[in-house]
Amino acid sequence: MLPLSPQEFREQVRSHTDIVGLIGESVGLESRSGGREHVGLCPFHDDHNPSMRVYPERQTFRCWSCNTGGDCFTFVMEREKVTFPEALEILARRANLEIPRFVSGHSPQQETNRARLFEVLQWAEQQFHQTLMESPAAQPAREYLKQRGMTGQMVRQFRLGFHPDNWEWLIDRAKGKFPLNLLLEARLIGERDNRQFDFFVNRVMFPIHNERGQAVSFGGRVLPGSNSDAKYWNGPESSVFHKSRLLFAIDHAREAIRESNEAFIVEGYTDCIACHQFGIANVVGTLGTALTDEHVSAIKRFARKVILVFDGDQAGQDAAIRAVEKFLLQDVDLRILTLPEQMDPADFLEREGTQAFREIAESAPEAWDYRFRAAKAKFGLNSIDARQRVLDEMLSVLACVPQMATSVREPLLIANLAQRLQVPDEVIRRQLAEVRTNSPRKIRLENSNENRISEDVDVRRLLAGELSKSDRVECDLLEVIFTAPQLLTNVINTIKTSQLRNPILRRVLEMCFEEVQSTSEHQESGSGQLTLSGLLNRMPNQQMKSLIVWLDEQANAKGLAAKLEGNSTESGIPQVLHDSIGAILDRDAEQTHQNLAVQLTESKDGRNGLDEATEQLLRQAAEFHQKRATRKAGV
Repeated sequence: MLPLSPQEFREQVRSHTDIVGLIGESVGLESRSGGREHVGLCPFHDDHNPSMRVYPERQTFRCWSCNTGGDCFTFVMEREKVTFPEALEILARRANLEIPRFVSGHSPQQETNRARLFEVLQWAEQQFHQTLMESPAAQPAREYLKQRGMTGQMVRQFRLGFHPDNWEWLIDRAKGKFPLNLLLEARLIGERDNRQFDFFVNRVMFPIHNERGQAVSFGGRVLPGSNSDAKYWNGPESSVFHKSRLLFAIDHAREAIRESNEAFIVEGYTDCIACHQFGIANVVGTLGTALTDEHVSAIKRFARKVILVFDGDQAGQDAAIRAVEKFLLQDVDLRILTLPEQMDPADFLEREGTQAFREIAESAPEAWDYRFRAAKAKFGLNSIDARQRVLDEMLSVLACVPQMATSVREPLLIANLAQRLQVPDEVIRRQLAEVRTNSPRKIRLENSNENRISEDVDVRRLLAGELSKSDRVECDLLEVIFTAPQLLTNVINTIKTSQLRNPILRRVLEMCFEEVQSTSEHQESGSGQLTLSGLLNRMPNQQMKSLIVWLDEQANAKGLAAKLEGNSTESGIPQVLHDSIGAILDRDAEQTHQNLAVQLTESKDGRNGLDEATEQLLRQAAEFHQKRATRKAGV
């Protein structure tokens, strides 16, 4: 049997996924219109009046409030905040389909090996947790957690564990179940001089999970009185564990982060768990490393607002300053919360409580303000030289902020800086331009990004129903094509894609043509086929997918299917399509006629009759009127 192509595998996954069942796993759906649609609360915004519609016949969904829409892949991408390949893999696993290498990037053997790694890590998690809960040897660990104020509920929720003071404890337990090379690959044990030994010996165990809740590694904390140099120790990286990308407790916090659109990032496992214990569930922690760009990208998918919580000591403040730039680079609403009296989050919550924590979090300064205060504390503002130093430092930070065409952030920050330093705006802009020009770290928006921003704005305008007369004509044509794809041949033979004036709608028509051409190459008959699912696969981003679903819904709301089966012209083309194409041709002809009229007005009126050029213009004008009359008569 020949292997499936990427397009064939996508369609296989789609055909094995019922979108009503998929969405119904996380959204309560109510059947309406005899099962032709299902209605539920949209999970992508704060929805109180069910505004999401799921259409089983077309296997699409759309929210009529926030305009999020698409197919099964779109839903998983938006819900789980993953890329298309990741969504494809999630749905393939859900359907129990064998995943090709081009999806996961792994061969079947590597996929099997990864599955075994997850299996042995889950087994180890269970061994550590059961030992903590039941073994007499774990009594000191239980006492330590109790002293830290950790409840039994948190111990069970986060699956905390304990590794006894035995360098071959896990190795012995794995005998007959897992080979040593698998434990080595999972980084549960180490090897030196051909002798294997356990990691994490005599430590409290903190399982580290990926976003899907799978154990990928562990963090170990020594018990009080230990002579170990490393208070905390994370497992080495493996093929399933990359500490620069993962955040502790992301699997527990992701829903709360998504619902609140706000995330707290703390340093350390116990501080993170303490926040969850006190009812602050939108909290994640770093894994003993400084914040990385990958961390920022990971959390940015779930929340627009991020609050970095640092200890009130000097080390915490220095870490906050270093972190600011990484978040400014990614255009996140970043706040910096430094706790008073050098307390850490666990100590503060124990002493002051949840409400006090939320109150100081509300007053946490923006990253920009925090950074200015740090520069001011460093240099002061009492002299010209001091203000120049503060300005230089702030400009070096501002030079890293992307210049976004649709954002007013930069001029606001410049105005803020000008007011604080009593320097004219134009002086700061000039110096900022010099810094960006001379800085090797400058960031410039490429033309493609500018085009993307413009396109996103145009799509949002269409989805909001803000259509010009010209837009409406072009939308009508696309709606006919979506309703009766077999009529696309008539469109191809009549008009060119360049005749659509809206660049977004023109691109949709081009993709319709491309889809037909692409599918024709895989059909024995040589004739291509346009499908909604195939077209959705071609869409470059979520905005475009939502537009496709919106156009399809507009067509259904108008009852175009019935209208297309009604009157037809003498040539056999449905009257609706004839009128739609005619509207575009008339519009273009009208524009041509107006141009002719202008040229006639500007032409010279010769005394000895019309010159040849003017006569040609008049003939073209007459032909225009004749053709328009013919089209309106339906001939």
